[in-house]
Amino acid sequence: MERNPSASKENIKKTSWLSRAERRRLLHGNRLAQELLSIIKAYFPEFLYQLTRVKDPRSKNYTTYDISVLLLVRILSAIFSIDSMQMTTYEFNDDNMIQNIGAILKQDDLIELPHHDTINNCFRELGPSELEELIHKMIERLLRRNTFKNSRVRGTSWQILIDGTELASFKHRHCDHCMFKRYKNKKGEVRRVEFYHSVLEAKLVLNGKLVFSICTVFIENEDPIPDEAELWSSGYDEPGMEKKKQDNELKAFYRLAAKLKAAYPHLPICITTDSLYPCRQVFETCRENGWHYIMRFKDGAIPTLGKKYRLESVKHPEQYIIKIMPDKRMDYCYVNGLDYDEFTINVVECIDSDVDYPFIFITDLPIDMNNYAETVEYGRRRWKIENEGFKSQKRHGYNLKHVFCKDYNAMKVHYLLIQIAHAIGQLIDHLSIIPEKIRASLKKFHESLLKSFRKQLLTDEDFVYISEKKKLRLD
Repeated sequence: MERNPSASKENIKKTSWLSRAERRRLLHGNRLAQELLSIIKAYFPEFLYQLTRVKDPRSKNYTTYDISVLLLVRILSAIFSIDSMQMTTYEFNDDNMIQNIGAILKQDDLIELPHHDTINNCFRELGPSELEELIHKMIERLLRRNTFKNSRVRGTSWQILIDGTELASFKHRHCDHCMFKRYKNKKGEVRRVEFYHSVLEAKLVLNGKLVFSICTVFIENEDPIPDEAELWSSGYDEPGMEKKKQDNELKAFYRLAAKLKAAYPHLPICITTDSLYPCRQVFETCRENGWHYIMRFKDGAIPTLGKKYRLESVKHPEQYIIKIMPDKRMDYCYVNGLDYDEFTINVVECIDSDVDYPFIFITDLPIDMNNYAETVEYGRRRWKIENEGFKSQKRHGYNLKHVFCKDYNAMKVHYLLIQIAHAIGQLIDHLSIIPEKIRASLKKFHESLLKSFRKQLLTDEDFVYISEKKKLRLD
C-alpha cells in the first residue's frame, strides 16, 4: 500500500523509528511490561536496588519476604489501578506474576508473593522517612536529566506547587492525631462531628504538565484530640473551656518549607500557591530560603495591597494589554514595585473570557511586556497539583482516598508509595511510543499493564531490551 502523501515530514520523523509490527504488539499489550520496566530503568536506574536498601522494621528471624518484594508489590498495585489490598492479593496470585517479580528483583527463590496482611503489618512499623528518602533520590535523577532542562521558571528556578488535600474521613474518632470539624445547627447544637486526615504536598512541575511529589508533610494534631463524647458536648463551647488548637495547612507550610530546604538546600525554587498563603511570614520564609514565589491573590487576603494595586493600575494604562484570539479574549494588567511591610510585591492580573472570575497573582519576580502572560501561565499551573496531581490519584486509578490500612502510620506509607507509583505512571502515560488509542482511558491503560505482567513471562531477552539505552520521548 502506498504511504499517504499528505502525511507530514514531522509525523514521519516522529514515528519512523517504530515499526508497524512493534506498534501492533504494543497495541495488544504484549510489551507493556517491558516498556514500564524500561521507563524505570531509564529514569531511575538505581530504583530497584534502592528498594532493597529501605530499612526493614521487622525481625529478620520472622520474615519470609525481603522488604523490596513488599514495596514493589504495593507500587505495582497502585500503577495497575488495583483498588484494595485484598484485590492486590487476588490479582498477584498468578504464576507469571510471581516469577516476573522474582526476576525483576533477582530473587529466583521467590515462590509466593506476600498476603496483604503481611504487607500492612510491615507498613505499621515502616518509617515514612525511608520512603521520603527514596522519593528524594528519584527527584534528583529527574532534575539531572536534560529532558527537563526547559521546565524552569524563566530558565532559572524549578516550579514547586504547594497545596493540601484530604486523605480520608471518618464518622468516628480514628486516632489521637485526627483533625476534626464540628457542625452545628442554627441553635448552636452539634449535629455532626467529622474526623479526617490531611496532607500538605509540594510537587515539582516538569515538562509543563507532569507533577512529581518532592516533599510531604502530614497535617496532624501532635497531642491527643478530645474524646468523641466531649466534642459532641455543648460544654466544649463554654467560654472557660480550653479548646484544642488544631494543626492547619498554613502551620504545615512552615514545616514543609524547612523540610524542603533541608532536602534540597541549593535547589533554585519558585513556590506557587493558592490565595491562602500571601502573608508576611510566608514572604519572609521564601526570602530566607532564597526562593521566588508566584501566588494567587484575592483582595481580601491583604486589603492594603489590593487597594494599592487598584490605584497604581489606573496610573499605568500602558501596562493594560488586550489579546483577541479566534476563540476568546484575554485582558492583562500588571504593576511593579508595590510596598507591603518591607517587601516589594509585583502584581499581574488576567481576565480570561472563558472563565467567570479574574486571575490575580503576586510575585517577587519583575514583570514586563515580555513576560506578563508567561507569569500568568506559571501562576495558573497551580491547578495542576489538583488536576494532574490529587485528582488523578483519587479518580484515575491510584485510589488515594481509599483506606488501605486503618493504622495511621501505614496510611502514611501507602500515601508515599502512591506518590512513587504516580511518578512512574505519569512517565509511561506520556511515553510517545505508546499509541494514543491505548491511552484513551488511563485507568484502562493501567489495567492493561497488569494483564501484560500476568500474560507473559519476562525472558532474558526482555531484560536485555530493558537494559539497553534508548530514546524515550515524552509526548
